[in-house]
Amino acid sequence: MTAPIESRQTTLQTNPQANPHTNPRTTPQTTPQTNLQTRLQAGWQAASARLRKAVDPTLARARQRFQALAPRERRLVTGAGALLGVAVVFVTLIEPPLNTMRKLQAELPLLRGQAAAVADLTAQARALRQRSAAPVASLPTQAEVGASLERAGLPAAMRTLGTPESGKGLQLTLNQAPSSALLPWLDGAGQDWGLSTQQVELTRATNPNGRPLPGLVNGHVTLTLPDQPGAR
Repeated sequence: MTAPIESRQTTLQTNPQANPHTNPRTTPQTTPQTNLQTRLQAGWQAASARLRKAVDPTLARARQRFQALAPRERRLVTGAGALLGVAVVFVTLIEPPLNTMRKLQAELPLLRGQAAAVADLTAQARALRQRSAAPVASLPTQAEVGASLERAGLPAAMRTLGTPESGKGLQLTLNQAPSSALLPWLDGAGQDWGLSTQQVELTRATNPNGRPLPGLVNGHVTLTLPDQPGAR
């Protein structure tokens, strides 16, 4: 009765699959990232091997030819290689910064001129702002107004300056003056001198036959300071 029991226990001990409490042996698991790294490494090694296989014979032949040269020829070849290396370094590393420096030196006068022009315009704008903000104590002289009209495209042949009947302000008499030049000048006179248009009497200019002249006007314009009576 004891022999079958002992043989059954021996069978359970020698057969691990029959024992439910026996831990199975764990096997290493591979991930897609590990497989990719492995393939990349294998591909790189294969490419390196093919490159060495293709280049090594060429290098070996070049080394043999170099060793077969006379000492003087070796020095010449070595010097040519050194010159070639210096040329490559100069073209790739030194020449681009030199070209940039030359370009900047050529553009420097232009940049200085532009900076001076901007500074001049800024100073003019600041002066005009200060002049327009400051109160005007008196009317500009007829010489100043005449020079301003000349610059605006209203020469002396088209206008005359005088004093209105009230004795206050300026009276501008126009003869076939272009309205395209008159209107901007009136706006500028208000900004530069603080002049206000008190009275305007304008008609379209005509030729001797009585036909209207496009864009030309005749008449009178009276300008005064805003703080004077009668100014609008």
